[in-house]
Amino acid sequence: MINEKFVKKQKQIIKSDITRLEKEIAANRKYLDLGSNNEDNALEFEAFEERSALTKNDEKELKELKKALERIGEGKYGICQKCGELIEPGRLKTYPAATYCATHAKSK
Repeated sequence: MINEKFVKKQKQIIKSDITRLEKEIAANRKYLDLGSNNEDNALEFEAFEERSALTKNDEKELKELKKALERIGEGKYGICQKCGELIEPGRLKTYPAATYCATHAKSK
């Protein structure tokens, strides 16, 4: 069984990360509106592509963190979805939304 104190701390970290990502996504979406003329569009296109990619990554991470929060609520947080063993605490600290232990993350 995973340490309850550890899970509680991870839950706080996950909630904080969710809030941060939601703010970043909202800010990026506002920025993704291109300018009103062709010159503006040409100048902003590169930044648009970069922000768009960042937003997609943020949205993916946000989804994974929300699923991790659900697993906490279900009592399934920190359990490898492949083998059912505990995920290493160091791995969860590094990546709170981890769904696989180190062994199975490599073979995924």
